[in-house]
Amino acid sequence: MFDLILRRVEDTIIALTFLFITLLAFANVVARYVFHASFSFTSELLINLAVLLTMVGAAAATRLGSHPSFSLLRDSTRGVLHKVIIVLVCLGMLIFFGVLVYLGIDTALKQLNSGRLTPSLQIPQWIFSMALPFGALLCVIRTIQIAIIGLKGGEAFVGEEAEAMELAAEIDAKTRERDEERLHHKEGERS
Repeated sequence: MFDLILRRVEDTIIALTFLFITLLAFANVVARYVFHASFSFTSELLINLAVLLTMVGAAAATRLGSHPSFSLLRDSTRGVLHKVIIVLVCLGMLIFFGVLVYLGIDTALKQLNSGRLTPSLQIPQWIFSMALPFGALLCVIRTIQIAIIGLKGGEAFVGEEAEAMELAAEIDAKTRERDEERLHHKEGERS
């Protein structure tokens, strides 16, 4: 249940952020060529939204097992060595993302205490800066989940498409079983 909620949050943030970045960039291009003027705030928003998109996207990539995690070492080992590699890779990732959480919070707190505002929009800068620790915290959660799954012998979370295909295969198998039972039942009635 927790994973489902987290996945929905990640996917929603990714989709809305990407949509907003696309629309904002398109509007700015149209404004430049049609009105010969650009929106001064767009670069400010685009950069900060790109940070959010990158960090939440990294968490989603970790969830799907598509992060750069020394897969050659991990995939070429078995048994205890395989588990050691999983632990080492996940520890490295946790340290990296932990540093990002710490530095992101530290930066945001400094901006909050100084009252720093964004140049164009005059919004408190710490609001945008919280994207870094927020995304890194999502990555920490996903790294822990992947480590647990890997140590239990499983693979990373499957995507929604793979889940839908598995469900379709289950339904197809049940349908075949039911059809075979009906066929056997009809054959039994004939004899």
